[in-house]
Amino acid sequence: MNIPERMKHFNVPGVSATYFDNGKVGWSKHFGTLEKNTDKNVNDDSIFHACSISKMITALCVLRLMQDGALDLHKDINEYLTSWKMPDNEFTTKKKVTLANLLAHQAGLYDCEGSFSPYKNDDAIPKTIDILRGTTPYCPEEVRVKYVPETDCEYSDAGYCIISQVLQDVFGETIQQIAKRIIFEPLGLKQTFFWEIDKDSYGNISIHNCAVGHNSSGDVVDGIRASYPNIEGAALWTTANELTSITLDLLKSYHSNSGSVLNQEMAQLMLTPYGCTDDVGLGIFLFLDKDDKSESHFMSQGWGIGMQCKLRVCHESQRGIVVMTNSDPSMDQTESLVGEIINHTMST
Repeated sequence: MNIPERMKHFNVPGVSATYFDNGKVGWSKHFGTLEKNTDKNVNDDSIFHACSISKMITALCVLRLMQDGALDLHKDINEYLTSWKMPDNEFTTKKKVTLANLLAHQAGLYDCEGSFSPYKNDDAIPKTIDILRGTTPYCPEEVRVKYVPETDCEYSDAGYCIISQVLQDVFGETIQQIAKRIIFEPLGLKQTFFWEIDKDSYGNISIHNCAVGHNSSGDVVDGIRASYPNIEGAALWTTANELTSITLDLLKSYHSNSGSVLNQEMAQLMLTPYGCTDDVGLGIFLFLDKDDKSESHFMSQGWGIGMQCKLRVCHESQRGIVVMTNSDPSMDQTESLVGEIINHTMST
């Protein structure tokens, strides 16, 4: 596959990709620049915005805390929340909202139209509790259950905001602090972090050294890089190599109980269909092949202002790929350069 040629076709300035097979990295390849018309070449250490892949990391944190006995996936979340409560209604009387159905997008939530847009620099920095209360433009109505939990699956950023508030109320820590303590540091990751809107640096990492966002015409987006108020669901920045390291650790746990973050029981729970659909696990999406398990795979993907990326893994064969780009192509990953690279790689 002539990736530079396809980059020109899609107006993508930079690409970073890592492929692995049988639980080991096969190759890492990098093309183009972090910013259009500069000499900042993409390399092993280039950091991209992973967007909604953030939710997979949040799920790993919750499952690890359950593994440690600090949380119960099936407990009514109102028993954990102290600063805000999920309003009771005719739907919650039939089925309570839990961490499990929040992770699996089956908590009875519909995100209101226009919610969870990128942060605007002239806005006050929103707190998670204000988002839940509906007092910010990022979610202009109070979060509430709109159908019986686990009777339907509806992708929800609000659900992950609730998870974030549970972590703050129970542990007094943000998702940034928890992920650093139980994932990033144990795995030795130096270039992975959740970008907090009011911070420009993380240890030796400056956000200004990360990839710049571009639109479908290949031009730099307004604001250079988008940031989102729902940090736990959309604010992860990382490299293709370090996202692969997180994934390989999960696969070690899934197959042999030898990972650093989860034990085998939790890893298998994460990659098992949950609730009312076979397509969703806890924090990830599933595609099951009943005739050939080696082709069954899980997926996490991100798509935001100026960036697009995707992780696809055949978890039985421990084969997969991470692709990250600094471009919003105005089309789904299945049709974009990200999808072309994944499909070409995984089919050969």
